[in-house]
Amino acid sequence: MNPQTSFPIFQNPDSEGGSFDWLTPSDTGVVCLHGFTATTVEVRTFAQGLHQAGFNVAGPLLPGHGGTPDALNRVTWQDWYKAAETAYLQMQERCRNVHLAGESTGALLSLLLAAKYPRIKGLILFSPGLVIHGIWKTRLLWPFKQYINKKNINLDSPWQGFNVIPLHGASELSRLQGRTRRILKRVIVPMIVFQGKLDQTIDPLSSQIILENVASQDTELVWLEESPHVILLEGPVQDVIELSIEFIASHQ
Repeated sequence: MNPQTSFPIFQNPDSEGGSFDWLTPSDTGVVCLHGFTATTVEVRTFAQGLHQAGFNVAGPLLPGHGGTPDALNRVTWQDWYKAAETAYLQMQERCRNVHLAGESTGALLSLLLAAKYPRIKGLILFSPGLVIHGIWKTRLLWPFKQYINKKNINLDSPWQGFNVIPLHGASELSRLQGRTRRILKRVIVPMIVFQGKLDQTIDPLSSQIILENVASQDTELVWLEESPHVILLEGPVQDVIELSIEFIASHQ
């Protein structure tokens, strides 16, 4: 049964949120990974900035996203990981220097890939979704309920995705969080982490937990005073793009 809502279940359906792959004559590529319930709209402005700076960029639409909440309830975190890994390996075939940029769930997938592929040149993480209070409850709820309404919805945002939380999908995100925690000490890749202080979706301490537990020697945490969870759409996007370009240029 669908929840009773006074807002669209799928926000901004007319935006282009599919997979993208923009090439340029460069030996550097960046794979951009969006977050849970979102689409590539979440990372497109950022990716466009990197592409204009001369980098190859790609962004896969993760399985279960961009359609219906029911579809997201039918996939596993391993499906998301496989899609992210495929995009990385394709970029690695083209470019000698490959970076990963991930928003929230995309940040966790980036960390998993970095643990397996230490040749990755750098990670650019936004609001990494390692700690979400109460998400463990979804493992108990999903056999009885398909999805619940989100809180703090901003209908004025250009963000595209579901305004409900598919509960089986969220339970898979919980499993992904656990898997990510277990591999952090195997990550040696340089990284820069952006965290908004106004984030009401995850616990902002997620970023510090990651940096305190990875084996990477080259790390930086950038706190954004006025940014909410979706930094790349509702925060100081141009500043973030410029800092990311500098990071990529210094890690070749």
